[in-house]
Amino acid sequence: MYKKIISLVVVSLSVAAVSASYNDMIEAANNLASDGIINDHSDNTSLYNLDDNVLRQEIAAVARWVAWLSKKSSCDNIFTDLSATNPNSWACVNVEVLVDNNLISKNTTFRPEDKITKAETIGMLIKAIGFDYSYNTASSKWWQEQIVDFAVAKWVIDRFYDYNSDATRGWVFEVADTTIKKDKEIKKMKEEGTYSDETL
Repeated sequence: MYKKIISLVVVSLSVAAVSASYNDMIEAANNLASDGIINDHSDNTSLYNLDDNVLRQEIAAVARWVAWLSKKSSCDNIFTDLSATNPNSWACVNVEVLVDNNLISKNTTFRPEDKITKAETIGMLIKAIGFDYSYNTASSKWWQEQIVDFAVAKWVIDRFYDYNSDATRGWVFEVADTTIKKDKEIKKMKEEGTYSDETL
């Protein structure tokens, strides 16, 4: 009987944790939708596809919005795999503006339809929010651990260690929503003259 009660408690706690996380993802998605960053599916939240993986071009679009940058009016074909029509009509103008503002590197390819890892997602969003982050080549830590440590210290994310896991839409929605809230907080503090790296 005692074991049965313990089992029921563990199951109940697990279900509650999953439910809370799911609800957090829905709330984040609705927040992003109300800001016009993603399509609004608040009337049918299953269409947010929270468990699906995210593509690099999708994170670029979110990062552009977080950085308060306008889309480019035309594509300059900076990347060999990205043009005004390839792989679609919206990716290039979102991605190239990040290059123009030194938020991502100019490489030969961008791989717009590749999945993006959780660490890569954090790297792109941290730069978009305007944090002064730079990789420490003298550190014994991998770049993934460094960027996650930085984001945790800035209260943008909770600690995670599966750096190379593919990011899901639900996870990205939560991170993006938190990042945008942090960005607004920083802007407000700067306006009030109370901002410093130590206060965050």
